[in-house]
Amino acid sequence: MNFVIQWMDVIWLPVAFFIVHKHQRVWVISLIISCMFMMRMQLEFISGIGYERGLMSLMNSHILHRALIVYSLFYMLFLILSYYSPHTRGIIIMAASISVFFMAFFVSTFVMLL
Repeated sequence: MNFVIQWMDVIWLPVAFFIVHKHQRVWVISLIISCMFMMRMQLEFISGIGYERGLMSLMNSHILHRALIVYSLFYMLFLILSYYSPHTRGIIIMAASISVFFMAFFVSTFVMLL
């Protein structure tokens, strides 16, 4: 069961593939994959220093659950924005992907440290 929870965010890949427009798929899928790797690196770093419940221990939930929730919210936000922006191409979708990546990284780091 732990394996299923740990890789639950993989569900977003086929969802993103079918929701976004054809010319946006590469950027959206690459955003989700890079966020998945970043989340796992954050988890390994915080778990490696011995804080499974966060650095400040203000929340009782495991950092994996918090990270999954935060990143899923950003995936959902980006999919909604991509769906309702059918004419967005090239450099604009790339800039949006990079922006959402860094927003998700900083927000998830803050939530995981609580």
